[in-house]
Amino acid sequence: MSDNIESTNVEKTIFEYKVVEKQGHKVLVLSGFLDLHTAHQFMQAVMSILDEKIDHMVMDMNGVNYVDSSGLGVFITALKRVSPSGKTVNLVGCNPRITRMFYVNHLSSFMVLYENMDDAIKALSA
Repeated sequence: MSDNIESTNVEKTIFEYKVVEKQGHKVLVLSGFLDLHTAHQFMQAVMSILDEKIDHMVMDMNGVNYVDSSGLGVFITALKRVSPSGKTVNLVGCNPRITRMFYVNHLSSFMVLYENMDDAIKALSA
């Protein structure tokens, strides 16, 4: 289990993440804003998990307030990286605005969105 906690505060844009383990699954717990100012750090966090050769990318989005096109690009990069090998990107606890953005951009066809962590872990462990 990794207790990395990183944060960025650029022009009042805040982003924090940590990696936790839940029932054998690494979970990237995110909070703040996924935007132009934080996309590079978000990408580093995602790639550090994907480099560990996991089967399922799980992101806890409960603390995410905002995602812009730069943040969306990181999700697309993660999908491109895992999809050829049959792995998945799973998002947990997106607020309604962010959920709608994933549906409008048709990314919900490629990612699995869960309301809570219990449902995600249960589905991924099956």
